[in-house]
Order: sequence, then C-alpha cells, then structure tokens
Amino acid sequence: MTEMQPIHALRARLEAARLQEVEALAAAEGEPNAEGLKTIAHLQAALTAVREEIRAHAVKIGGGSEEALE
Repeated sequence: MTEMQPIHALRARLEAARLQEVEALAAAEGEPNAEGLKTIAHLQAALTAVREEIRAHAVKIGGGSEEALE
C-alpha cells in the first residue's frame, strides 16, 4: 500500500472537521447559528481547493503530471 501524502492527510482532516461541524449544527436546538454556517463554508471552500489540486495533478494520457497525488 502506498504511503499517504500530506495533501491526502489534509483532505481527510478537512472532511472530518466539516462532518463534525455539520453534526454539531444538526444537534443544536433552534435556528442554525451564523458562526457555525460560516465555519462549514470555510471548510468546504478549503476542501474543494484541496480536491481540485489533487485532480490537477492526476496522471492523464498525453498530459498531466508523471506522478499522481492519488
């Protein structure tokens, strides 16, 4: 099995943090608070950027990187 690269560890931590925030927001009584929603939005933006970077370095026929990040 290949060793997890730092970018994959970051993706996993971002996914876990996002899930934790969503679960906390879902468990809260009443209206969702703005701070919790902001946190989820920031985590989602960071996660999207990391996923795009991984995809940008994927090995493609006729182009791309010699080594994929995945």
